[in-house]
Amino acid sequence: MRPVDVIVPVRGNAALATHCVASVLASHNVQPCEVIVVGDADALRGFSATPADGQHVMVSRQDRSLDYAGTLNRAFALHGDRDVVVLQADAEVAGNWLDRLVAHGRIRGVGIVGTFTNAAGSATYPQPHARNALPEGCTVESLATLFARTNAGDAADVPALFGPCLHIVRACIDAVGEMRAVATDDGHASEIDFALRARAAGFAARIAGDVFVGNDGEGSFGDRAMRVETHAARPTLAHLHPEVADPVRAAAASAEVRMLAGRVDLARLAGSSRPAIVFVSHAWGGGIRRHMDDLAALIAGRADVLYLEPADADTVRLHWPRAGERFEAWFRLPGDLPVLADTLRAIGVVRLHFHHVHGLPQAILQLPALCGLPYDSTLHDYYAICPQYHLADESGRYCGEPDEPGCAACIRGRPVQWSLDIRTWRETFASFLRGAARVIAPSRDVAERIGRHVTGVAIDVWPHPERPLAVPASPVRVVTLGNLSPEKGLAVVAQCADDAKRRGLPLVFRVLGATTAPIALSPDSPLTIHGSYDESALSRLLAAERADVLFFPVQVPETYSYTLSVALATRTPIVASALGAFPERLAGRPAMRLVPWNATPREWNAALLESASGALRIESASSAAPGVPVGAPS
Repeated sequence: MRPVDVIVPVRGNAALATHCVASVLASHNVQPCEVIVVGDADALRGFSATPADGQHVMVSRQDRSLDYAGTLNRAFALHGDRDVVVLQADAEVAGNWLDRLVAHGRIRGVGIVGTFTNAAGSATYPQPHARNALPEGCTVESLATLFARTNAGDAADVPALFGPCLHIVRACIDAVGEMRAVATDDGHASEIDFALRARAAGFAARIAGDVFVGNDGEGSFGDRAMRVETHAARPTLAHLHPEVADPVRAAAASAEVRMLAGRVDLARLAGSSRPAIVFVSHAWGGGIRRHMDDLAALIAGRADVLYLEPADADTVRLHWPRAGERFEAWFRLPGDLPVLADTLRAIGVVRLHFHHVHGLPQAILQLPALCGLPYDSTLHDYYAICPQYHLADESGRYCGEPDEPGCAACIRGRPVQWSLDIRTWRETFASFLRGAARVIAPSRDVAERIGRHVTGVAIDVWPHPERPLAVPASPVRVVTLGNLSPEKGLAVVAQCADDAKRRGLPLVFRVLGATTAPIALSPDSPLTIHGSYDESALSRLLAAERADVLFFPVQVPETYSYTLSVALATRTPIVASALGAFPERLAGRPAMRLVPWNATPREWNAALLESASGALRIESASSAAPGVPVGAPS
């Protein structure tokens, strides 16, 4: 059997390359290979390898540093009759990875084969087109085993690819020619360009669904984590290969690639040591979603939680809401109900928990019986007795809970899910709740109102579990008066707000007026704008603001300032520029601070915090000892 050259290009971190080659030597493959480590003398300093009997490692030292394409072309030419595998120095392989990879390359017409990886590749897992950490509880070896077992022999053809591990058959190299440096030497564009040229020459590119290669994303030739989207290679590739709209994302957008990844998601869930629970709800978010998220977080160490939500009128979406995961599957009901039930059983779901049914097909109520699973129901509103959910009449006010004819009249002409009359609606949900293992209400009022219409159901009152909320300290309210222009300190206020956000300072800024140019506002910055006002109303508006500090960061010498007059009529501390008329008008003023007009945002914010703190001390002393003089000039 002819050997395969496993080429490991090294440019930056010899320790990574040592680990990579060690993983190759520790793997178990029938396919013979020769490991060829290439790089210049500086890059290879510190690299070491200890091959066992029958293993071969060649170190090819270049007399000068070459770009990525040039380095590979030199390595490709070492053995002109061999297929090659390009393995990045930060990659890690496991098991019989090479046997499976080469098997895909032996299929007629295939020229280049990529793999799944966690970062910096065409097919990343678990999130597509992302730099992923290894999923919780997984190692490169365990994922490699899972991919091999779940997707044995399966692959997905793609227009182009790149990644930490590429198998290229010799016939493809002979037909396409050398790799080309394309706008950058980090390797992404060279690999994509080669794959597209191979495609034009009649060779297929594919992702091996049964091969997973670990990758830390740093790459042999710099950061390979998808930077091709932002640098010069993207327009260059578009010019060279206009026939493919987005070669960078081509594999990630493939339905076949997503299917291969989804199989592994299912296998991971099925193999989890934790039981799985499915929360059924609408897709609106809001308080119900928060409660579901809180419950999922509460039991995260003891159970895997999946969400089942409506996607459209007759389709539901099953997904894994855990951060970093992407599993999702769609089922059209009622036709796919048996498939959904089989999927839940395969995953190992032990319980269903219904939180709402809005937007879901009526067949969803059959799911527990079809799965043979116990289920719970939490009553977040009154959907079990009211098709409008909230006991509201057409005006949006409490309906008073009329009798059945009154309810029928109330919903007449209003949209009702599943087109059921009020009696059938209540009978349907009464039967459903009687079959539940637990019916839960967050308050006694909910339990009593629903209990009046649904008999024979024990409703447990469990207030929603909530994580303790940290009560933030009261922020210092900084208010500027009047329309804010660059001359009045518009840029200063914006910069101070940005500095406060970056450093987590307890400052919030308010412009009591308008601005002459757009600036960042809440939630992007701790700053809000009141807008224009009638000048005669300024004193009243200022009283309503309850400012802790009034801020005048003027950038030109003011001659007087009527807004300062309004500020002087209050006892609020003032921070102002030491420029123009301000020092003169503020002389002898208690709780006043002058700051150089060209101070930094950090210096302005320090003055604002100190002024507010001083005012609080003065107010506290005044309250404790009436008659004590209040304040002194700063």
